[in-house]
Amino acid sequence: MVPIIIILVFLQFNVSNSRFLDYSKLNCSDDSSRSYTLQGLFDTNRNQLLSKLASEISTVNDGFVTKKQGLENEEPAYGLALCRGDLDRDDCKECVNKAGEVLKRVCQTWEGIIWMENCTLRFSNYSFFNLLQLQPNSVLENTNFITNHVKDWTKLLNDSLRNVTSKAASVKSGNKFATTKAWFSPLKQNLYALAQCTPNLTREDCTKCFGVAKTLFNSLLRRGGIVLTPSCNLRYELYEFFNLTKLKPSSSSPISSIAPSTTEIARIIPGNKKATAKKVAVATIVSLVVMGLLITGICVFRKKAKKYPSPDAKNVLDDLITAESLMFDLRTLEAATNNFSNDNKLGQGGFGTVYKGTLANGQEIAVKRLSKVSSQGAEEFKNEVVLIANLQHRNLVKLLGFCLAGEEKSLVFEFVPNKSLDYFLFDARKQGELKWSARYEIIKGIARGLLYLHQDSQLRIIHRDLKSGNILLDANMNPKIADFGLARISEVEQSVNATTRIVGTYGYMAPEYAMHGQFSVKSDVYSFGVLVLEIVCGKKISAGFLPHRDLLTYAWRCLTEEKPLEFMDPTLKDSYSSAEVMKSIHLGLWCAQENIEARPTMCKVVVMLNTDSAIDTMPTPQCPRSFYQSSNESSLVSRLSQPSTTTSSSANEPTSFSENQVTISELHPR
Repeated sequence: MVPIIIILVFLQFNVSNSRFLDYSKLNCSDDSSRSYTLQGLFDTNRNQLLSKLASEISTVNDGFVTKKQGLENEEPAYGLALCRGDLDRDDCKECVNKAGEVLKRVCQTWEGIIWMENCTLRFSNYSFFNLLQLQPNSVLENTNFITNHVKDWTKLLNDSLRNVTSKAASVKSGNKFATTKAWFSPLKQNLYALAQCTPNLTREDCTKCFGVAKTLFNSLLRRGGIVLTPSCNLRYELYEFFNLTKLKPSSSSPISSIAPSTTEIARIIPGNKKATAKKVAVATIVSLVVMGLLITGICVFRKKAKKYPSPDAKNVLDDLITAESLMFDLRTLEAATNNFSNDNKLGQGGFGTVYKGTLANGQEIAVKRLSKVSSQGAEEFKNEVVLIANLQHRNLVKLLGFCLAGEEKSLVFEFVPNKSLDYFLFDARKQGELKWSARYEIIKGIARGLLYLHQDSQLRIIHRDLKSGNILLDANMNPKIADFGLARISEVEQSVNATTRIVGTYGYMAPEYAMHGQFSVKSDVYSFGVLVLEIVCGKKISAGFLPHRDLLTYAWRCLTEEKPLEFMDPTLKDSYSSAEVMKSIHLGLWCAQENIEARPTMCKVVVMLNTDSAIDTMPTPQCPRSFYQSSNESSLVSRLSQPSTTTSSSANEPTSFSENQVTISELHPR
């Protein structure tokens, strides 16, 4: 009966509370290798720790306390309390005290964190004080968008976030906290922004945390939102939400709240606009009752879950507590893949094996179980995954989450049913199924995906291993770029990077990358050009053509001699468009030129593909030089002999294609 009452009361106030924002969020994490013991050593230390954090927070000036409770050999608990920088001591203590009571009752686990409106409280069974941590995180955003003056808004917001995060990260001592406001004339409103980082982190770690936090926003066109991570918070609104004890009403629809605050309920209760003291008292009592019932209901649910410790019950509970988490439980993935059965095996590469899985809700997934060759630590792994998971585009394979359990590292992707592009292009039995119209749409889709990586995502991403085996096809044959393990995250201002570790696939690499380790967005453009030519001719870059001619020189000869049909895949003879074929060959050669500056940007490529522009509007591509056959070949092959992302399919499939090979190889931070 209690859960039903909770739902009814909560829904009543949540509907009425449609004008106010509440960013409270809670996350409890268990250790899959051992069970939590109530009234055990850690449970006792944890409860004492949370009480001491609440009492000691009022004795400091910067609203920040870290503490260890318990001896080293007696399951010590580590904790952190951080108040928002504009809070006074009394309000800070009150917030931390309330947060501690919730954590004690709800998170009977090895780790827990709660973000309140004005403070953050966290505990764990290991010392995390000086670690940059981005998981678990939560992104809460306004439901309304900025629809007019988008360009001006985006610039103002980006400038404000850059300004406030720089100020917060630069604070040398005390609370790394900063706020800013800027006038947005089209709406005749101020834009307010706030950034806060845990004071024990370095300036570099704070800067990195804020950079990741910004990428976690689903859209910078929303009218407000917040990113909550263990190490930093970033928020912006169109109303003044800091330096006030009461939130001002927003003109926009809010993010759904956990429960309304006392002030909010007082506003909701009908009657005179000036609430009497009696009404405020009633509102306070109702608020406490609602919160008490919610906590009681969660505790009852947790006890039932512990009594019947099924994976399904735990998954439901985790979803209730932290719907935003990217973390998958190992047992969930084992159940989905039939304990990583060979029958579910999709393919295997140098850095792990891919399995097909089906979650309890029926969703199909692809699980990349990474091998143990990577020396990357757990936190580095998490940080990299968070970045990749927030690349959202219809022409990119979506990363759903990850799993960390001991030495087990797995990545969870959406399942893409039609295998990879090379399966259709290079298999004589399948080539005829891929008509020209489909191939041309695939070319355009790949171009859109690359444009997003290079220009439209929050960070500039260089893929570095674009090839037919890393293009997956969904049920409608739409292309999805996969394998971001080699993606290089570079600053927008940088044009060229260099590396001593050459990884990728022989034949698709741009000359400057293969020979000198230099890579840029133009390196991806080169690979795209090779890929376009493969799509047109239906042969691999490594295939032999005429004596002393590779794919590029053969394409150039056919184009300059106006013999495109000689280059085109013979299976296309009844379905091709001569203008589109000629444009594609020309475009492929334009992209795959040795001269970096002569290659187009992906923006130009997308425009060219989506307009009726004739090929005479494109620059004449230079004659390709077969640099792979140069005197440096032996040195080059030696450098390329290191492990790369090139993968092979399962034993039951031909080795000429990849089957759903979503291969994020070695996730090293870059």
